[in-house]
Amino acid sequence: MDERIKKFIYSQKLLTLSVQDNDEIYCASCYYTFDDKNLALIFASEEHTRHIQLSYKNPKVGVNIALDTNIINLIKGVQIKAIFRKATAEQEKIYYEKFPFAKLAKACIFALNIQWAKYTDNKILLSKKLEFFI
Repeated sequence: MDERIKKFIYSQKLLTLSVQDNDEIYCASCYYTFDDKNLALIFASEEHTRHIQLSYKNPKVGVNIALDTNIINLIKGVQIKAIFRKATAEQEKIYYEKFPFAKLAKACIFALNIQWAKYTDNKILLSKKLEFFI
């Protein structure tokens, strides 16, 4: 994966997870951290939530991470196709290092293994996009 994509993913902390719900889409916002070694986004949630139940049914999910700005040449973001699964013990450790308060919630930790990513950075790339494929 291009280092510019990794740097952007590291710089943010909130993603939008999009999951399939029969013929519709359901979205949820999740705080995340990045497992650079395994190219996975790690987040916490509870098993009973709709986005987790739907992700178990169809583990192919979409993700969006975007910088919040109104200035067109500062627009940055990444669109991702990923595979949902439970996080490994090492990934749980990575998550709790970034969000130690999450241990109090006793939520489950999940991972999104990145299969494809398209990165936009209007400051350096303008209309050109960087893509990553597994």
